[in-house]
Amino acid sequence: MSEAADSFKDIAVPEGSDRRELYKSPYRAIYTYKMSAQELDEKFREAITGDHQKGGWQIKNDERVKYVGKLEVSKEVSEDGDPSNKKKLDYKVSFEDYPEAGMSALKYYTIQSYTK
Repeated sequence: MSEAADSFKDIAVPEGSDRRELYKSPYRAIYTYKMSAQELDEKFREAITGDHQKGGWQIKNDERVKYVGKLEVSKEVSEDGDPSNKKKLDYKVSFEDYPEAGMSALKYYTIQSYTK
């Protein structure tokens, strides 16, 4: 897959069983997987917290119950390669589980668009 398909706003989108991109805009993205929310949680954590270019994100405000619900991810990045000039990136992520279909969904939101 292309680099753009593997991320949303520099947050890695985890690989998984039968991953499909249902929707993507500058403000949100929706992906479905043929795996449980628990399995998706493991893949998500590996993808965003790892020691690689798309990793290094911190999980905060985790409101999920049994892997379903919302959380926030945050990361400080240097602008223009200057370590003293950092900006903080914050995004919302939502997990949904559809056990009867053996599917789960992962939704990314910019903080500004997540007002509903």
